[in-house]
Amino acid sequence: MRVSRLAAVAATIALAVAAAGCGSSNNSASETETWADGMCSALTDWQNSVAAAGEKVSKGDLSKSTLQDAADGVADANKQLRDDLDSLGKPPTETVEKAKADLQQLTDDLKTNVDKIREALGNSGNDVTAAITAVSGAVQAMSQDLQNTASQLRELEKDDTWSKAFKSSESCQKLSG
Repeated sequence: MRVSRLAAVAATIALAVAAAGCGSSNNSASETETWADGMCSALTDWQNSVAAAGEKVSKGDLSKSTLQDAADGVADANKQLRDDLDSLGKPPTETVEKAKADLQQLTDDLKTNVDKIREALGNSGNDVTAAITAVSGAVQAMSQDLQNTASQLRELEKDDTWSKAFKSSESCQKLSG
């Protein structure tokens, strides 16, 4: 149920995006690199925010207040990720459109699971024991959502334009480690 597990899976998705590749295009490489850099920067910010949101929970503090704070932090990170991806505008390549759609679906799925966490916490009263099972299930679903998106994004690595843009992007290089 640990949010640190979610952060680890977030790192996996970020690395999958980094490894993915971004599609062929008639657009200039600099446009593709700019978009890739923005996407990787958004994912890095999201990953850092999720890790920070779950810090107390990962250290074993499972109070209702701490769980609620973590849920709020993840919800805020998800909203910021969606806003950041939306602000990138139309991707410059066809396969990046697919990547953006995959990432958009991920943010929708993450929001749904945060809503489930909030509902479980809201229904738990002062006893968080009952909520822990529901929260754990929602975190596991988020992990699965991240893994599914990673698999979808790996399909994009066939395109050389994205691969080159990733290698040229400073944010993507930081994201991959």
